[in-house]
Amino acid sequence: MAAFASIDVTSPSLGRLPTQVGVYRLVGDVPGDYQYLPNVRVLKITQNEGADPGHARFRYVFDEFNPPGVPNSFQQALSVNVNLPGVVQNDDRLTVFAFNPDGSRTALFDGFALVPELNLSPSEEMVAFTAVGVAVRCWDTPIGGALMRNADTPTKVVDLATDVPTYFNPAGLPNATPAGADASDTYGNTYPTFLDPLVMRDPDVRRPWTLSMAARYLCFRHNAPQTFVQNPDGPLLDQLLDSRSPNLGVCFVQNDSTTYDSQPILVPDFPATGMPWPVALDRLLEPNGFAMVFRLETDVDGNPYTYLDLFRRQDGSPQSYKDLYLQLSGQSLDPAQTNLLSAQLARDSTAVANSFVVDSRLERFEASFVLAPGFPIALGDGASASSLAAFDRNSPDFVQSDHDQYRLYICDETGEGHWDFSQGKFVATATPLDAVLGKPAANGTPAYVKRRRPPIGRLFTLDANNVPLKASLSISTDYAGKQPGVWDGTGTWQEVLGGFELLSDRLGIWINAANPNSWVIGASNSSNAPYPAGTVRGVEDQANTFAAHFALRLTCVIEGDYGLDALAQQRPSSTSAFTITRRINARDRYFSDTIAPNSEFNNASEPIVTRNDAQDALAEAEAYRLAREAGEVAGSAVVPRLTLAYRIGDRIQSIQGRGLSLRTNAGAPSEEGEVFPAVVGLTWGFEHQQHTTLLLSDQRALLGRS
Repeated sequence: MAAFASIDVTSPSLGRLPTQVGVYRLVGDVPGDYQYLPNVRVLKITQNEGADPGHARFRYVFDEFNPPGVPNSFQQALSVNVNLPGVVQNDDRLTVFAFNPDGSRTALFDGFALVPELNLSPSEEMVAFTAVGVAVRCWDTPIGGALMRNADTPTKVVDLATDVPTYFNPAGLPNATPAGADASDTYGNTYPTFLDPLVMRDPDVRRPWTLSMAARYLCFRHNAPQTFVQNPDGPLLDQLLDSRSPNLGVCFVQNDSTTYDSQPILVPDFPATGMPWPVALDRLLEPNGFAMVFRLETDVDGNPYTYLDLFRRQDGSPQSYKDLYLQLSGQSLDPAQTNLLSAQLARDSTAVANSFVVDSRLERFEASFVLAPGFPIALGDGASASSLAAFDRNSPDFVQSDHDQYRLYICDETGEGHWDFSQGKFVATATPLDAVLGKPAANGTPAYVKRRRPPIGRLFTLDANNVPLKASLSISTDYAGKQPGVWDGTGTWQEVLGGFELLSDRLGIWINAANPNSWVIGASNSSNAPYPAGTVRGVEDQANTFAAHFALRLTCVIEGDYGLDALAQQRPSSTSAFTITRRINARDRYFSDTIAPNSEFNNASEPIVTRNDAQDALAEAEAYRLAREAGEVAGSAVVPRLTLAYRIGDRIQSIQGRGLSLRTNAGAPSEEGEVFPAVVGLTWGFEHQQHTTLLLSDQRALLGRS
């Protein structure tokens, strides 16, 4: 529940002499060649965490004492034909400098002017305009096609700019180039590029995109040549962008790698084409507890430069932990002990989530199933030409109600009804799938639910070229196992090459030949093939008493009922004693694929696991938990002067003088490390009295995005 507090200190003595601030225009492209604009005042400068280039608002000063060349009316400032040197034009590069007592200068803003606006009233005429930080140039060219590499030479660093969509891990398939074969920019920063996700080799060299790999690609590929924004270092991205799972038996400390296990964070199925690269990067970072900010600094020559800074919200160097100051009421005012003019803060635990489950795609199994007729059989169905004509769609005697007769073959996994040759009748008994999906537990709890399981036609078994095989159908006349049932490994089988299709609503096939009594399955040269000529009398061979009834074996993939076990459980650091669980929909990227021993393509007696993303899924769950398990202190605080002591990403520990700690993970062991609200937005105001407004939050409304 949220608890709110407001602070308002009205004493004007908190203010200090204003900092000298000036607005300058860059002349040409030479750093340091600035023109002072005496007729332009900065009103405020705002910067926020995330994909925000920063903004500043300015106004013209209309004064009769302005020198020549300076606009003194709104019509002069706004005219499209004006050539007065004191008029700021669209796209002019403006810099706001603050001047220090030692004569040096600090850049507060560096950006490009936008079209001005007029505010006209009987008592005032004002022309104001906005400028956007130089990082806005990163929005000029959205992400286009992917930089791709030849599938036949994936380790050869020769990449081609294409119009193929830039798509990280499409449908959960890895599509990054191999390790050790990265591309590089002109500064030597390395990054992966894209491969065709459908091409698999032995060994499989495709890599799934991790968060650090995607950040490298977005920065080093799309922010080149770093004209306006400097990129972070690649090794820093690798070190920072991971998931940290606390080790058992020790207290978790963010900056102590002996207390946690680091795992990479997989990028979700993420199409990036059409996005500006900062937007794409922010969308990948934020759900995992990371943040970005475009920081403005001043070099040794007094010139501004902007760089991209990435950080973990709950990390922080000792220098980033700051306090606010407010003396007790009645004490003699000491400006060194009071810098808080006003504040509105809320300690809120309603957004806490301390347990996360990653929902993966349901586990899948490749196996072989022996089918049975999904229709009743009558002895007279194959007795004469006239009776056979009732099943031939090309015959005028075809009976529409016989649409599925001698065509529908099913596993009958739900017990809806199938023909049992051994009993000579239609029975409604569900076919056990224990051999594939698991046996009941010792207490009798089933391992799966009886439900329809439509076949999936793409197998996990690969051919000689590492291409997944397609579902296959075979026919036998000597199979003596259960029919329907999971294949027991016996029988003489001939592959069916055509004339059938997979069912879309249950496990089975439908013979699509016009006449099931003349079903062409393809000839075979095998000496023991049951139908060497390749034609099956699908009615007579099943309906006639003394015929060699055939069995059909379908090898396909089916879904199980469970996903991966990826649960990040509640830790003591949560502010709530209750377990509050959230689920992450990650069915697009985390899979479990197994070739069961009952598949005709598995020669082993044990299951073959071809993919299991449990560890990666757990790493994502733990990253979400770490970002959201503490409560939230959110709000704003105003310092009644221009101060550079606070910056975005700083942690505000307390209000000194009042003994108020702003720690949010109060339930954690003391040695684990404290979590405090961070500065996620900052505004410098210059109109009337200079002030600095800090926007505080340690969650920033993340929960609704998961």
